[in-house]
Amino acid sequence: MFLATDDPTPPKFKYVREDDQGAYVKWATTHMGHFFPLGVPPVYHYTTGTGLIEILKSGELWATHLNCLNDASELLYTRARLRIHVQQKLASAVSAEVKSLLEKLLTTLTTTRLGVWPWFVACFTEDGDDLSQWRAYGSGEGGYSIEFDSIYLRGMNHPQQVLLGKVEYNEGKQDTFLDDFLNHTISFYLSGLQEKRAPTNEEWVSEFISCWSWHTSMYIPMIKHPKFCGEREWRLLYPFNNEAIPRMRYLQRSSMMTKHVPLILMTRGSEARLPLKGVIVGPCRHKEISRLAVGDLLRTNGYFGDYYVCTTKIPYQTV
Repeated sequence: MFLATDDPTPPKFKYVREDDQGAYVKWATTHMGHFFPLGVPPVYHYTTGTGLIEILKSGELWATHLNCLNDASELLYTRARLRIHVQQKLASAVSAEVKSLLEKLLTTLTTTRLGVWPWFVACFTEDGDDLSQWRAYGSGEGGYSIEFDSIYLRGMNHPQQVLLGKVEYNEGKQDTFLDDFLNHTISFYLSGLQEKRAPTNEEWVSEFISCWSWHTSMYIPMIKHPKFCGEREWRLLYPFNNEAIPRMRYLQRSSMMTKHVPLILMTRGSEARLPLKGVIVGPCRHKEISRLAVGDLLRTNGYFGDYYVCTTKIPYQTV
């Protein structure tokens, strides 16, 4: 979680052995149940009318690179929290070897540039009819909330490798995780040092941090500031890899160019499909007309069967 790269090719390591990496993966797996639980509630994706039309037409859902999200400062939050834990550990009685590692980590957390995390995310929420979400993502009027099959998303039988996880907002639980992460960072580092994995301490600490970060970076997007807890967010994570490059899409925003990967979550024959449950029409002046149009839109794009279309319970006047 200290370092990452936007190179889609998995890094190769000179000194870290396979059994070392096996231990790193084993530790990361112990926290999967908390951040990526098997039990998932219904999840919804908010979008505009234009977005809904394009999503259904293409059969794809776009995942956005972490540093291109609406509030990229959330990545700084996780690093800031981790920096506090490193500083607290430095202030305690530690060996010279541990002190050297912690100082390196502190420098890395302070100076590493933002935007090199190898993850794209698609965002969902547990609340399919929320006023703040309509305002934020539905443009006030003409927004739509798409319910996805959360059980399918949580499963691993997808055309592309994805992970569905629940964002953690609770500071106490964040601290418990970060404490365990830092303690194992120290433990794994010292183990490699004692085994003389590299010719020098400097070479070992550099490669260790890179490898350890590679295996734990999936937790970076799953920690957010408590002030966002009302969003009740779930995230579908897609790891950047070579197969995505020819399919990537780019948008010019007012302040930056953003990059995206269209996720193919299901297929029917050779066509991309979406694991949908239904659509909620957001606040607008003509909800019933829009509801009927969305039903036709689903059928036009081949979605027949038990797909519901309903309207928000929030009156347009309050938006």
